[in-house]
Amino acid sequence: MSPQYLDAPATPWVRCPEPRPQARLRLICFHPAGGGPTMYRTWPQSLPADVELLAIQLPGRESRIAEPHLTTYQDAVEQAHAAIMPFLDRPYALFGHSMGAMISYGVALAAQREGRRAPSRLLVSGCAAPAHIRRRPERLEWDDARLVQELRAMGGTSPEVLAIPELVEMVLPTLRADYRICATFSHPQDEQLDCPVAVFGGTEDTMSQESLARWADTTRADSSLRMFPGGHFFLTNAAAPDVLAGIREELAEVR
Repeated sequence: MSPQYLDAPATPWVRCPEPRPQARLRLICFHPAGGGPTMYRTWPQSLPADVELLAIQLPGRESRIAEPHLTTYQDAVEQAHAAIMPFLDRPYALFGHSMGAMISYGVALAAQREGRRAPSRLLVSGCAAPAHIRRRPERLEWDDARLVQELRAMGGTSPEVLAIPELVEMVLPTLRADYRICATFSHPQDEQLDCPVAVFGGTEDTMSQESLARWADTTRADSSLRMFPGGHFFLTNAAAPDVLAGIREELAEVR
């Protein structure tokens, strides 16, 4: 089955901002809680010509706004893993930020466990190692005002969006559903990946550098940690060019 690009109805999970059919490698990116694939739309411009970026889109946002949200981690992993199957006809790496890192980790484990083509690399960003993740169930009880306060503090949503009540009203149901996915996160403590793991973190984020470094425990291969100036969304601020340079370095190692 050949990959379906852009808004093809057969693959609502996968967006390809710049198709590169002759690419030697695919970079499959997972968005954070409350986000969507649009955050990766400009990344192809900073990637080598032989790397094709695919952005995963969970239901309930952007072009899938009318679909019911997923609310459990296991459903998100299983459905995302099934969705990328047609795109694994060549080597690939997984990248995920925050909740996206959690889901990409689960997808990497699922691919390895089922004996399918496993990722050549797992790149995780803004997320503590599985054994150090705080599930924070209290967020599930927050009212709208408290959720908006959280969005402002994390810096991943523009002030212009937060100033428009209609847009906030559209964002909050997605954020609540994604927080449920995070609250149901689980991981096998006796299972390790075979691929290298590269970790990206912000120096002003709330998680400790030690909790990021413990991603080394999830793999039998090499691991690395890069820190960048900024808070939780360091990859969208002034550090973005350096983050993308780090990603290019990791992908250059994939042969």
